[in-house]
Amino acid sequence: MSRQDLNFPRTPKSNYDAAFWEFAVGGRRTFQYWDQTLARLLFEYRMDSDAPRAARAYAIVWTTFHDAGVACWDAKYSYWMIRAFQADPDIKTVFPTPNHPSYPAAHGCFSTASAAVLGYLFPRDTVQLAALAEEANQSRIAAGIHYRSDTVAGRELGLAVAGESNRTRKSDGSD
Repeated sequence: MSRQDLNFPRTPKSNYDAAFWEFAVGGRRTFQYWDQTLARLLFEYRMDSDAPRAARAYAIVWTTFHDAGVACWDAKYSYWMIRAFQADPDIKTVFPTPNHPSYPAAHGCFSTASAAVLGYLFPRDTVQLAALAEEANQSRIAAGIHYRSDTVAGRELGLAVAGESNRTRKSDGSD
């Protein structure tokens, strides 16, 4: 862990990103954000009137989201990594730090898994979805509540969960 990760010059943009991913779509609202993204994509791809395909998309995204949460919290309470401000009280965060272990970053787990499985379902939007997930993940460093190692592990865990979900879809004959 490095203080260098947490001592970068904050800008209005980095503070905005941190606040957006915490207050607008953080916590339980993360689910709503990715749900709205899925609904928008179903509409854009004209799949919203195909109830079986839409239901399948929701089932795939939300089982993956759930699995990412289980894996993330299992890792958090296995490693019990302290938050940066606990190691150094001089660290100032953009908003109050969540009351759970730091490693891995939950936004990395949830947002990366959601974006990766949505990218599988809607391949034309893969790059944009991955960029949103990365912004969510990096916002935690900008906020001063995670080390880079937390966000890297969160991203990798999210990708692993989504990869397993996508492999299952490819092999179950439902495509």
